[in-house]
Amino acid sequence: MEVINGLHKIDGIKYVNSYLLISKGGLVAVDTGMPGNAERIISYAEKLGYKSNDIKIIILTHSDIDHSGSAKRLRELTGAKIAISDFDAPRVEGKIELKKVKGPAAPFLRLMFRLSKFDTFEPDILLKDGDEIEGLKVIHTPGHTDGSISLYNREKSFMFVGDLLWGDNARGVKPPSSVVTPDMEVAWTSIGKILEFKCDIMLPGHGNPIMPDATKKVKELLEKHSHNT
Repeated sequence: MEVINGLHKIDGIKYVNSYLLISKGGLVAVDTGMPGNAERIISYAEKLGYKSNDIKIIILTHSDIDHSGSAKRLRELTGAKIAISDFDAPRVEGKIELKKVKGPAAPFLRLMFRLSKFDTFEPDILLKDGDEIEGLKVIHTPGHTDGSISLYNREKSFMFVGDLLWGDNARGVKPPSSVVTPDMEVAWTSIGKILEFKCDIMLPGHGNPIMPDATKKVKELLEKHSHNT
């Protein structure tokens, strides 16, 4: 699905959103879904008239398996480089636990991670707050994971936000899930941080794109949260 010219939400990826951005340096895949989706991402690119090796960069908004699960395989098939926050890199490398979640959902999530057979990998590019990659400004937005990032394109007024926010069926905005967000207080601080970057479209990891007037919608969400706390 084309969101705007040169920016696509890839069809056929279940449970999570994976995006394809057409940049000057080639195609950029943002998040890859669970293991088993690499071929779907390539197929979508081919339907647009590109070849697999036109995918040059894979950017992961964070380390969770539903976002990073197909990154290693996609790199093998395309030769693309994988970029992730330096804070989340140890998780995909297998040096620390992939996701530490508390509460009633924790046993289910741990089982899901084991059954999904996540293949660890070493990223090619480590991203820090303020970096620029393929026309995207890296914004460190922790809370969901230590190394969650958002990616801002000022020219076209859009931002990838990973699981910092969710989209609803009316193209509005929902808060992050407290079930899978270990530090909600930090997450709300990160939501406030992205309001510094005005944009019309926010692209979440789950749900529909938040558009138009994304910044305005997020500001209203944050004000409502502040009023209730």
